Amino acid sequence: MKIVVNGRFLTQQPTGVHRYAYEMCCAMHNCNLQFDIIAPKRKLYHNNIPFNVTQIGRCTSHIWEQIELPLYLTKHYKQKYILINFTGLAPIILKNTILTIHDLSFIENPKWFSWSYSTLYKIITPIVANRAKKIITVSNFSRGEIVNKLGVDNKKIIVIPNAVSNKIEENDVTNNDKYILAVSSIDPRKNLTRLINAFCNINTDVKLYIIGATNKVFNANININNNNNIKLLGYVTDKQLSSYYSNAIALIYPSIYEGFGIPVLEAMQCKCPVVAADIPPLKEVCQDAAIYCNPYNEQSIAAQIKTIIEDNKLRTHLIEKGLNRAAQFSWHNSAMLFIELLNSYTITKNGL
Repeated sequence: MKIVVNGRFLTQQPTGVHRYAYEMCCAMHNCNLQFDIIAPKRKLYHNNIPFNVTQIGRCTSHIWEQIELPLYLTKHYKQKYILINFTGLAPIILKNTILTIHDLSFIENPKWFSWSYSTLYKIITPIVANRAKKIITVSNFSRGEIVNKLGVDNKKIIVIPNAVSNKIEENDVTNNDKYILAVSSIDPRKNLTRLINAFCNINTDVKLYIIGATNKVFNANININNNNNIKLLGYVTDKQLSSYYSNAIALIYPSIYEGFGIPVLEAMQCKCPVVAADIPPLKEVCQDAAIYCNPYNEQSIAAQIKTIIEDNKLRTHLIEKGLNRAAQFSWHNSAMLFIELLNSYTITKNGL
């Protein structure tokens, strides 16, 4: 029985779910798990990929995933495989699959996304979730969401959390600004409009740097209110991101909906204090290694920003707590949980 990974994520500009897929594959490879990874014939966004990638087909996007990938698997693997899908969807016609659902934001509030994106995911996700042999998710919060909103048996779901790489790149960003940092895709649920309004109501010489790429699947427009202290930096490399974390006064993460929230762990590992939204998944991840704000209240966001800027002792305390909390997550441990999932079943010619 072959383990095959849906490698479509390798041809997409990396965001949180793509990072999860890539890091899980790297960790599985380092644990000597044998697997094949199949991807579209497109540019690969990751450099120095340590595992072999077979690129097939003529299409891309969902057409490749729903048509060309299953046809290729049927022809070359017959029924002797299990297909691992790390980024949200799987071929609808296949049953021998393990599916990863990071969150159900497209059900929670479809207005955050383009109509085509939310409609597609609302139709396909319940079908592939019920056909899958197992479902992976990244937090207990998301597991509860999947049970309650998709009607999936809790026993079918395993939590395999995100983590951060142990390697922090050398700094290559040089500036003399004092700044707080926001890191997210330009997505309505990331709550950047309230963050900007809150920041504009603070009398400070500290700047607000916002890192994150736009994406056509999100319905989001960011207005920085002509404030010269706010900088939209767009997409940055991992090396640059580490530098921004390391030199920031704090990370501000006021998201109103998350499955996990990788940036809070990234910041902690880079000795960057965290102000997070007071929502269940972020409290599950951060615990006492962050201070919290009400993400729906601009006064609360502003007050916690002011606190983190002015209180040196608090920042030192959060840095220590954050390093300890981030150390509790690793891609190796997450990969081992996945391997245990595979080993807990007898592989037959009909699948798991």
